[in-house]
Amino acid sequence: MKKLKPGIKIYSDHNGGTLQINSGVIHHSQQEPNEFIFRGERFLQQYEPEAHLPKRDWRTPDPQEYKIIKGDHKNKKDYNSVFTGELPENIRRLFTELDLGTATSEEEVFGKFRQNKELVDQINIHINEFLQQISLAPFRFMSLATNYANSEIVSLNRRTLSEGQSIADLQFIGVHKDSSKNMTLHTAHRFGNRITFNLGKESRYLLVTNLSMRQAYHMIKREIDLKENDVNNKNITSYFMKLFPDYPMLKIEHKPHHFYIAPTDNCFHDGSTLGSTSLDIVMIYLGKFLI
Repeated sequence: MKKLKPGIKIYSDHNGGTLQINSGVIHHSQQEPNEFIFRGERFLQQYEPEAHLPKRDWRTPDPQEYKIIKGDHKNKKDYNSVFTGELPENIRRLFTELDLGTATSEEEVFGKFRQNKELVDQINIHINEFLQQISLAPFRFMSLATNYANSEIVSLNRRTLSEGQSIADLQFIGVHKDSSKNMTLHTAHRFGNRITFNLGKESRYLLVTNLSMRQAYHMIKREIDLKENDVNNKNITSYFMKLFPDYPMLKIEHKPHHFYIAPTDNCFHDGSTLGSTSLDIVMIYLGKFLI
């Protein structure tokens, strides 16, 4: 296992969840496949060919590791910080009234939003008020989405099944970085961050490497000839996972009715619902958030 480098810092409020560290990533073929859950049925998790997953040797960080990753409010920016916290009480109360925890599918979640227009209008008002307090720039709604229970990693390139396919055919992409049009490795830090609300009834987890894209690029640069290898925004994840599989990942608990803020364009990451039995429900906004 490689030692942690100082990089992206983690900030958590007094009611935050657990924080764990592991010894890196592994190609999906080298690890026993997991079974995710949908409506009580279990499905063997399938992956894209290049997918890498976090190793399963999670543990509590030692004091030195904790000192490296704990937020110290020095040079705190939207692109080099992860924040976790509890949603304001008025928003938590309204989401409790919406009763999303009884939903067993994405269609049922969307139905609750459609059937409770007045309640949803109030939710939107209070969310906008909350986000305005922590936003450095205009923000926008990105998505309301669901993920399967007990999913080791949650991200999919394609959520819509083709004709003749079943849920068992879904391919998860593994640890990755997000990307936007015209983004490069050297401009990824300019594209802001995201805030994700956990609207499900169980904890979920943010899996993240505490390195910015610039840091990852310079590590790769010391290992291979960049004249012969075109390392770019689209393939840096593959290069890094192969060259540095023993660089640790962090696992940050994301409790129900809590949020996390993370620069997902500027770090390797994914989400996880491993250990859960109910539908995972998230709401995401994009912006430049800072606490």
